[in-house]
Amino acid sequence: MRFREPTDTDIPAIAATFEGRNALPLEPRVRQALPGLLAQLIASPACSLSVFEDNDRSGMHVVSMAGGVFVRDELIDEYLAAPYPGLLSAVLAALLDGRRPLLTEDEIRHSNSNEGLILTTFPIPYGRREWDDPPVQELRKLAPQALMRFVGGYRLRAIYYEVFTDEVAQYMQAGGYRLLHDFSGRAGTEGLNHECRPRMMRLTRADLPPGAMSMATQMFEPPQVRLNLTPAEQRVALGALGGASDRTIAAALGLSAETVRSNWRSIYQRLTHVLVDVEISAKSSGDAARGQEKRRVAIEYLRQNMHELRPTLRSNQRSRSRVT
Repeated sequence: MRFREPTDTDIPAIAATFEGRNALPLEPRVRQALPGLLAQLIASPACSLSVFEDNDRSGMHVVSMAGGVFVRDELIDEYLAAPYPGLLSAVLAALLDGRRPLLTEDEIRHSNSNEGLILTTFPIPYGRREWDDPPVQELRKLAPQALMRFVGGYRLRAIYYEVFTDEVAQYMQAGGYRLLHDFSGRAGTEGLNHECRPRMMRLTRADLPPGAMSMATQMFEPPQVRLNLTPAEQRVALGALGGASDRTIAAALGLSAETVRSNWRSIYQRLTHVLVDVEISAKSSGDAARGQEKRRVAIEYLRQNMHELRPTLRSNQRSRSRVT
């Protein structure tokens, strides 16, 4: 099993995962509109989705999905004032109604550089499988890696993670999440089936022990940005982290091959100020080998420092933001 970023061609398979155990309950009109809503999410800078796929005799196929969206503070304020099951169902309904529950790219950049973001997380559905089935065990191993790949490095204030089975609720609490609201008694009512037992879990900065060294620390208190990469450089590097070649990155971003190479030269130059290993020895066997090694070192550094690839205000923008 593996995870990756989805494309529009995955939408039918993703929509099919909204069934079975731990699946997000949807009202009929939202379920009917789900393919279009998923297309909006995939295109939105406020959404980070991943699909989990496994191999069988017919090849790789999607078995589950995960991800989250950065939402506006007022949406969470309304939810906390009058809690209800299915927070992300309401977010999808708001999108369907033409409202704006998600942050824009500029709003993400500002919040990520200041007070931090609020992430609401999709549950990971596991169909008709049992909790201890090997594929579900694999999902549990890969889910934290997928979260770090697509959310790690952002400065978060809180993660709202609603789950819909007793097993997942116990698992999340054992991992440090706090039970915020228990709606499990509403199973079989209000459009919820008898297996759907909603509970809202939450993790905030205050829930982390002082001085904690954990995966969550990287999301709530990421290190200071040092490279100040441009958005274009970040997009090129993120493509490379996913394993794409420069030719594929150029095609995906609508850039020329020379523009991609220019972005890499700038990334290497910025890295030389923080990482001496980027200056590959001239003893390497030729320019191609040196280029491959520089790319490898750069990608490894960025993989371990995802905060360098997240939207932030650059130094001069942060100064103006403090003044205003």
